[in-house]
Amino acid sequence: MSATEMLENSHLMVIQALDDLPEPMWDMPGVSGEWSAKDIVAHLTSYELLLIDAFQTVHGETPSPYLMRWRSDLQAFNTEAVEARRYQTAQQVMNEYQDAQVRSADALSSLPAELVEKKGAISWYRSGEASIADLVERLSQHMQQHCEQIKQFREANKQQE
Repeated sequence: MSATEMLENSHLMVIQALDDLPEPMWDMPGVSGEWSAKDIVAHLTSYELLLIDAFQTVHGETPSPYLMRWRSDLQAFNTEAVEARRYQTAQQVMNEYQDAQVRSADALSSLPAELVEKKGAISWYRSGEASIADLVERLSQHMQQHCEQIKQFREANKQQE
């Protein structure tokens, strides 16, 4: 499966996991630790924005401070992403996610396939041994994990739907 297909499938999984989620359940903690579904989407939005920045580095741009924050302190990066969207509505968070996922998919599709697969194309990730496709695969797996958490949360709280 190509990196573009992986990313598109991941986006579809997120939309499907959240489809028709009742409004009150968006803010219920417990999807992943204390995080709610809205928090998960805020978190995933930060990773879509991260991908956009990562795709720019293959053109020789220096990794952004946003990207370097992820690399240097993952826990703080994750916490800040959720906290930055704490007072937004679920719809606002979802809108930002959808905008970011369209932008990340467009950015990825604009890269030549051979560059996406080229090992070492992103020197700041995995000691310079990884490709954009490797990063997309890792983040797609990450999205899948969170989608599974949302599905499990929905199943456990089915009576509230």
